[in-house]
Amino acid sequence: MLYAQDYKIDGKIIGLGNGKIYLQEFYGDESNLIDSTFADAESHFSFRMSAAKAPGQYRLIFSERRFLDLVYNKENIAFNTSLSHLISDMEILASNENQVYYRYLKFRIKSQKRIDELRKQLHSYDDTHAFYRELREEYKSLIAQEEDFTKQLLRENPNLLAADFIRIDREPNPDPAWDSKQTNQWVFDHYPDYFLFSDTALLRTNAVSAKIIAYLSVALSLHQHPDSVEEALKTASFRMLASTGSSETMFHFMQQYLNRGFKKLAYPDIAAVIEDIPFPCCSCDNIENLAIHPKTKGNSMPSVLFVKNDIGEKIKIPLRKTKTQLLFMAPDCKWGDIMARKLEQKNQSAFSGDNLIVIYKDGETPTFRHSSSNVFYITDKKLSKIFETVGLNQRPIIITVDEGGKVTEKITSWLELM
Repeated sequence: MLYAQDYKIDGKIIGLGNGKIYLQEFYGDESNLIDSTFADAESHFSFRMSAAKAPGQYRLIFSERRFLDLVYNKENIAFNTSLSHLISDMEILASNENQVYYRYLKFRIKSQKRIDELRKQLHSYDDTHAFYRELREEYKSLIAQEEDFTKQLLRENPNLLAADFIRIDREPNPDPAWDSKQTNQWVFDHYPDYFLFSDTALLRTNAVSAKIIAYLSVALSLHQHPDSVEEALKTASFRMLASTGSSETMFHFMQQYLNRGFKKLAYPDIAAVIEDIPFPCCSCDNIENLAIHPKTKGNSMPSVLFVKNDIGEKIKIPLRKTKTQLLFMAPDCKWGDIMARKLEQKNQSAFSGDNLIVIYKDGETPTFRHSSSNVFYITDKKLSKIFETVGLNQRPIIITVDEGGKVTEKITSWLELM
């Protein structure tokens, strides 16, 4: 019996016969079979979905572990397809979410088939061959068409759950002319462009764990030496943790998943680093509440910043002619300590030409042992003006100022810094 508050999945898979169908749900890196039924003689079947069921990706499994994914978001779902061509023959009869989702899947599968063919053909020709250049241009054109189609689909349906699932499905497409080393590095650098793990609905898919594994695999492909492997894995982990944004639920899932995984893979040092990262800070008593000023005064800093040193002398810090990083700290802040340590390590290297300035409020006593001598103090009034300029009211914060005094970056977390 279907109650008024419940929803229904109504399907027909031609060729399935009287086969059994299972309904599977996901949460994080786990999956569970939650229901099963048999199709009738005409390959029709149905499931009842309680209104209490969380929106997400649900999977129908049938006929030798073949499957179809559906987007459930508190609406009835009805479809027809065939066992021989599950995606291409899919006809969504009810459900706006799945109309959009299967428009994307059909286009992607059709496009990807030709892209894969071109990729194989390209490896058969020397890059000086005229036919190679034609194949490469066709390949790049198809990639561009797929990107344009996807962007347009997302623009037209920005509020659908399916849009989130489509975004997370995307991945970078490197130039086929590149060698494996260049390709792997480019993919590693651009994979995070498609991370958007701030939505807890993604936990109701298998996408998060699949994306994590894929990105760590790319990181491993880049390096051979154990030290460089660990550094790549840490960088990849920091980027994925940063992609959880302000979602504490997603952050802790990602943190626990990575921590367990690195322990199993015998990387205890990485696991320890991941486990020790706080979210979003450590609830420091001295930290301002996160707030966005409704109107900022501009994006340029004053030419000179007036501060005091540790013995109370007034100091002028010029904010022109050289790139400057201003790190506004607070005492007893673990998050700020992590940021300070990383920035100071960077500024001690020959690579960095940045001028790092660490600033506390008047009257505060640093609890972190800074390696830099550029530690100063500022009044509440001057600090408020700086916050108005950048449009944020939060410590710790790193403000990068270019040679002309323009604010080019505002970073409020170590993960964002990484």
